[in-house]
Amino acid sequence: MKKSRQTPVLVAASILLIIISSLIPSDQSTWLGALQTLMLGAGLLGCCMAFWRFAKGGKGGKGKD
Repeated sequence: MKKSRQTPVLVAASILLIIISSLIPSDQSTWLGALQTLMLGAGLLGCCMAFWRFAKGGKGGKGKD
């Protein structure tokens, strides 16, 4: 996949993980709370990685995919 398309896909997947994690009823079970925390962490990590990739993309390296 081209690098120019990886960042939007990463952002979309991260946002989807964050939204799904907010829908999990964590008060019903310890396992659901742990799953919610893991999904939220993965979503936030994905957003941070996408921002980092976006910030690095503007510094030279034109023509590379």
